[in-house]
Order: sequence, then C-alpha cells, then structure tokens
Amino acid sequence: MRRYPKIVGITGLPASGKTEGSKIIEDMGIPIIRMGDVVRKDAPRTEEIGRFADLLREKEGMDAIAKRSLPRIKEILKDRAINIIMIEGIRNLEEVKFFKSSFSDNFILIAIESPDRIRFKRVLKRKREDITRDFESFKRRDTREMNWGIDRVIEMADIKIKNDSSLEDLKKKVRDVVEMLV
Repeated sequence: MRRYPKIVGITGLPASGKTEGSKIIEDMGIPIIRMGDVVRKDAPRTEEIGRFADLLREKEGMDAIAKRSLPRIKEILKDRAINIIMIEGIRNLEEVKFFKSSFSDNFILIAIESPDRIRFKRVLKRKREDITRDFESFKRRDTREMNWGIDRVIEMADIKIKNDSSLEDLKKKVRDVVEMLV
C-alpha cells in the first residue's frame, strides 16, 4: 500500500525567505507549487498581482488560490515516487483549512520568520516591478497580508524557521526540517 505523501505548506510575510526556502527545497528534488504563480498565471496582464489576488478571494472565497492550486498538486501526486510536495505562499486560515481537509494529517505548515528591517532590505534588492521602495509602502503590504490573516497562519505553523542571519544558515535550517519530514 502506498504511503500518502506529505504536503508541506510554507508561509511567511513578504521577503521572509519563502522563495529562498523553496529554491533550497527544489534543489533537493522536491516539487514546489507556488501559489503566487497560480495567481500570476490567471491575472490579466494589466492587473497588479496583489489586487488581483484580493479580487479572486472576494469573488471565490478566501481559499480560492488554494483551490486553484489543487489540480497541479493532484497531477504531481500521480508520480508514485513522490513522497513530499511543497506549497509556497499560504496566506490565510481558509487556505490552511482547505489543505488540511484535502490532505488531513499529511499536511504540515512551516512558517519562515524574519525581522521587518531585514525583510525590507531584501525587498530593496529585488528587481521586480511590483516591489515597494519605501518602508511605509512595505508596511502597507504587510498590513494587506495581515488583513488576509497571515499573522494567524504564521502563529499556527507546525514548524517555525527563524531567518535572521545568512543564506547558508537558512539553507541548513531548511534542509534539516525537510530531512526530518521525509
């Protein structure tokens, strides 16, 4: 009988290290579903991604993006050799509830946490168009995420990874957690 794979959700505020953590995990050969990519794929070219995500949640419910990611997860699960899948970018309680109801005890939530000033410095280094360049705008983005409930999601995480030093330190922490889960 096949052991059901672990479905591991990754959450955290913007620039906390979710994407870097996901790259580390991907380098370990583990498939990743990026919820932001699910939104980007469906967003009209003229629409700002955050605003489009808000509209999706208003129209289809707070778990809309989680539901839209499920077909891709199921596709990956067809590969019987897969024993763990990562979902990057869980932002609200309804998404957590959706994944828990879909995968029960096989769903594990990891939060990557990082201090505000460190996160802001990381944002300034990014070369993306949707990036805020001043601390007030950065904090407004945090507020939008808090309005979605990400603070409660981070609080309820099964595992928390503190990302307040080097990339090498994050790599070690992430690898240790993944090896524990596999």
